[in-house]
Amino acid sequence: MSKRILILCVFSALLSSCYYDVEEELYPQKNNCNLSDITYSTKIKLIVAQNCALSGCHVAGAQQPDLSDYNKLNSNVSRVNERAVVGKTMPPSSPLNSCDIEALKAWIDGGAPNN
Repeated sequence: MSKRILILCVFSALLSSCYYDVEEELYPQKNNCNLSDITYSTKIKLIVAQNCALSGCHVAGAQQPDLSDYNKLNSNVSRVNERAVVGKTMPPSSPLNSCDIEALKAWIDGGAPNN
């Protein structure tokens, strides 16, 4: 009986030691993102154009909300923050990369200016 318990303990210890770490989550300070001078025109517009406001996605006549220009993005900024920054559920194929998430967060935290 004690041999079974020993085997079970060893097996349990081995299984519990197997997991997958995401380095960006464990060591967020390692991100080498340049967050200086985050503006809508130089950074945010490009992030949205490449990841959100694509044909068939968040553009006029497709999925709501339309994020194809500053005014439309700004009127939905809380939803963008919730889905892309906090929940990381957008885009649906995979979350934005960590630098784009940090840039969006910095821009939104700064009041989402049209600059």
